[in-house]
Amino acid sequence: MGELWRAALDLVLGAGCPRCGDPGSGVCRPCTSELVPEPVAVPLEGLDVVAAGLHAGERRDALLAWKVGGEVGFDALMAHHLATAVLVLIGDAPAVGLVPVPTTRRSRRERGRDLVGDLARDAASRLTRVGVDAQVLSVLRLVRQPRDQHALDRHQRRRNVTGSMRARTPPSGRALVVVDDVVTTGATLLEAVRALSGCDSTQVLGGAALAVASHPGDGLRSR
Repeated sequence: MGELWRAALDLVLGAGCPRCGDPGSGVCRPCTSELVPEPVAVPLEGLDVVAAGLHAGERRDALLAWKVGGEVGFDALMAHHLATAVLVLIGDAPAVGLVPVPTTRRSRRERGRDLVGDLARDAASRLTRVGVDAQVLSVLRLVRQPRDQHALDRHQRRRNVTGSMRARTPPSGRALVVVDDVVTTGATLLEAVRALSGCDSTQVLGGAALAVASHPGDGLRSR
């Protein structure tokens, strides 16, 4: 019955695994088993950051399809990978606030949604299922719109985002993890932490992301 349901779904909705094309409503089990998280610590100016893996090979292809190609079939897999990175970062912390980096108007217009915000909410739901009291806290906002960072080097990216964010004080009682999709130079995460540092009694545990790029030119288009 399950196979018939998946075949009918594919026939009616055009649904299928975004990686191999087999009928279904998302990434199939075999493809999920081949795209497993491989958490890596990212050294970033004293900030603890964990990415679910390197931005290379199959992971990079999947991220391109999801972020640039708009392939929503990867949503659940990406949420699983981000949740894994958060778990590695927070250890045995019982509660955490996930703070998504804010999206630009340009990105929201191009992609039709707040990609990182949606990712954070899906990851929080998965963390809750494994016993972590996870809540998304959208406390960051852009006070100016940075330019697209795809072609910028490390120093240009830092200048581009410096002073671009402002934070409102998050609810007390839980440590924070800033989340993003891809860490290229880390400029966006550092700006987010700078903005949060101005809030009273705020503890930032670090940052979590889907992938870390090996060099600035290996990143995807920015928010």
